[in-house]
Amino acid sequence: MTTSQKITVVDTAGVITVTKADATLGDIFSTAISTTEAVTGFYGLAQRAGLLVGGMAIQEFRRTGKINPFSA
Repeated sequence: MTTSQKITVVDTAGVITVTKADATLGDIFSTAISTTEAVTGFYGLAQRAGLLVGGMAIQEFRRTGKINPFSA
């Protein structure tokens, strides 16, 4: 079984370096708004789902004042 990976891209004086390491649970949160790091695999899918539901909750709060993202 493959594991989720954390990909880091660093640009130093025009030389681009890409590193790969096993992702940890905390990487889901630490890479959510990063422009140089990303998670792949199941952790990446979980991160995207969390961002989607969080956005839905914010929109519902703006619309009705409640944070239930699944209300009609």
